[in-house]
Amino acid sequence: MEVNRFSSCVCLLASIIGLNAEPATADDLQTIKQMHPPVVASVGEQKITVLFLKNTLKGQTTGAYVPGGEVFYTTMSATRPELSFVAPLVGEEVTSVFFFERKFPERAGKSLYVLMRRKESNAGFEGYTYWTLELPLIKQGEQLSLRFFRGDPPDPELQDCRDGRDLENGVDVVCAYKDAASIKKRLADLDAKIIADSKLQQDLRQKSPETTGGVLRVACPSPEFSVFLAAFSERADVQKAFVLQPLQMVTTVAGDPEPEMQKRSLSGDELKFPIIPDLAKREAQGLTLTVKEEQGNQATAILQKPDTDYVFEYRFERGQCWQLKEVMDYSL
Repeated sequence: MEVNRFSSCVCLLASIIGLNAEPATADDLQTIKQMHPPVVASVGEQKITVLFLKNTLKGQTTGAYVPGGEVFYTTMSATRPELSFVAPLVGEEVTSVFFFERKFPERAGKSLYVLMRRKESNAGFEGYTYWTLELPLIKQGEQLSLRFFRGDPPDPELQDCRDGRDLENGVDVVCAYKDAASIKKRLADLDAKIIADSKLQQDLRQKSPETTGGVLRVACPSPEFSVFLAAFSERADVQKAFVLQPLQMVTTVAGDPEPEMQKRSLSGDELKFPIIPDLAKREAQGLTLTVKEEQGNQATAILQKPDTDYVFEYRFERGQCWQLKEVMDYSL
């Protein structure tokens, strides 16, 4: 299969740069077809051509995984052409290809997005499933490349997004992100939220706690849980002020035959701060902190490391201010 793919790509590249090739005969096995028209990607003066190729061997090969399609890019130079593999495509159809440029400093840059879909028809669902793949454009000196970056977990709302009929429950389901415009708006909203959260955290670091008569007094950061959580995770003094004692600590311990949950009550010197690491430590350790749910006076935040069993849940309740009442450690 690798030989077929290589030879097919060479022929395709030859046609792009204007080389002559022998015409194919009716008996030739055409293993690669075009999945979407080529797209020119640019950053500044540098340009590359991105190719979306469909592998027609899928369904004809057994015992090995064959992706439905693959993304390649080639330089625009006619004298030194170079074809580079980027990523596999899991869907059966590319419905849209578009660009979006992030503004948040730590993720700033232009990316190419590929929206794919696959038709599904089974006992539980009838319709389409959509996926969005992000491929960052990387400029190093005079060289421009397209990368498949796995470091950041994708937005879950842009993955496995179903649009059709839920046959089990007898209801229609609608995918909110099945076109370029809706996805771009979602990305812009996420980018704006990250920038706003980052600014808030910077402001919180610069604020000093108030004192009254030499006694430390910490004001409630905010009745809005997301704002409160940002302050709680950045400042140990906020954590100390807004932990309900005794704090319930539930940990996962090995059991026979299944793991068991062990509960303890902690107070005073038994509590070790910070209970939630700040942003700098989370980024260094590859941890993410998100709001899992918020209902009335109850809210839950989740701290986890993607693709591992490291998962902590922090359960809060609101009185005059939010207070942490329970920590669930699901890590083994």
